[in-house]
Amino acid sequence: MRFLFTTLQYDETDFYGRVGRSLEERGHETAHLSFSRVSAAALRERGMRTYVLPDLMREVGPELDVAAEIERIESQYDTPTARDIWRTDIACQGRSEAWCAEWTVRHFRAFESLLDEVQPDIVVPEVGSETMRTVAHLVCVERGITVLFLMYTIFPNPLRLYANTMHAAIVAPEDVRPLDEAERKELEEFIERFTSRRKPIRQYRSVRLDPGRLPTTFMHIRDKLGADRDNPYLRLAAWVKSDARELARSIGAKALYEEPDPNRKFVYFPLHVTDDYKIKRLIPHCVDQSALIEQVADALPAGYDVIIKEHPMSIGRNSFSMLRRLSRRENIRLVEPYTSSHHLVERSEAIIVISSTVGLEALMYEKPVLTMGQPFYSGYGVTVDVDSFRELGARVHEVLDFRPDGERIRQFLHAAMRRCYPGAPVLVDPSDENAARVADSLDRAAREGVPESPPLALAG
Repeated sequence: MRFLFTTLQYDETDFYGRVGRSLEERGHETAHLSFSRVSAAALRERGMRTYVLPDLMREVGPELDVAAEIERIESQYDTPTARDIWRTDIACQGRSEAWCAEWTVRHFRAFESLLDEVQPDIVVPEVGSETMRTVAHLVCVERGITVLFLMYTIFPNPLRLYANTMHAAIVAPEDVRPLDEAERKELEEFIERFTSRRKPIRQYRSVRLDPGRLPTTFMHIRDKLGADRDNPYLRLAAWVKSDARELARSIGAKALYEEPDPNRKFVYFPLHVTDDYKIKRLIPHCVDQSALIEQVADALPAGYDVIIKEHPMSIGRNSFSMLRRLSRRENIRLVEPYTSSHHLVERSEAIIVISSTVGLEALMYEKPVLTMGQPFYSGYGVTVDVDSFRELGARVHEVLDFRPDGERIRQFLHAAMRRCYPGAPVLVDPSDENAARVADSLDRAAREGVPESPPLALAG
């Protein structure tokens, strides 16, 4: 099999270089496309076939009929508009429509030419909101080339491999079946291990000023002034401003933290990562979390609160004005971000999520869960699911009375466990050992095929 990895830069490119080397040792061919010249050069020094996206975009030529190309892209590929491709890319923030349109056209032309040359069987673009990832997905699907997305979840083998889509149910409804004795024992042992740890699956994000980051900062400055001077993802000034703003937010938010009132019942609403690709690209109708939380608070009976908590990876990233506005509501309480989600789940009357993994964790406690963003565990009869926000008030009342079937939960959880692979995405674990595990899983997927993920609307 021929693999093509498309990566931005630095740790991501390096990690998939190691994954690619392991795949070559298993008899596969690999090639790499990186946005960074510096990162691409590092792979070439290790003898890897590597291309640089900005160079390929420049080779398209100076003369482009952008309007004609946009019309072609919108008619040929599965996108409602070309704007939908560039709208989530930070490289396009503050740019004119004309600049973004040409940027997108050059991505398509460059990637189309690369596929003609490399002829890959499988493309691994990583998940994200950048134009290069979206274009890789669209072009490969149109050409019948398998696209594998690597996602992370809570199971003993935590890697979810999805073929050709990032937004689907994790298993077909018929895979949710009765368990035999060995399967039941395996699941119960996993639940016991996971719930007894009582820790988040991702490390808490540090927002303190860290001198240890200085070498990385100097490296970015060197590259921005040198080989990667045209790389819009090296945004040093923006990073410095963002770090300072996030530190100030994390300090200011401390004044807003409250303990849950022991005399009042509550539902638990974990805040989603603010700039996560899932919200930006897959469920943009859920991007205004504060409006959804206020609707939930308005729908609750008297005597109930909404407890909200920042995501471990989003501390300091949430707008202070949003947190302050929500905390001023009489029946909304913002708790300290290091509060145990397991503790909140156990004490809550229900868990209400956009698509947070907390909803999946809550099923282990057999708690009622309301979903709004079609997470991969919705639609199986173990959650209450919102299809339209017109229904949100009614669904909030429904979930307070909902009692999920414990046996159905166990059947679903084990079906999902069976669907996952060893390994984790690079942002979770960049180690050599994990690179080898990911390569093993990709090798298995190449040889056996990834089970097709059913559309979320058809699950259940």
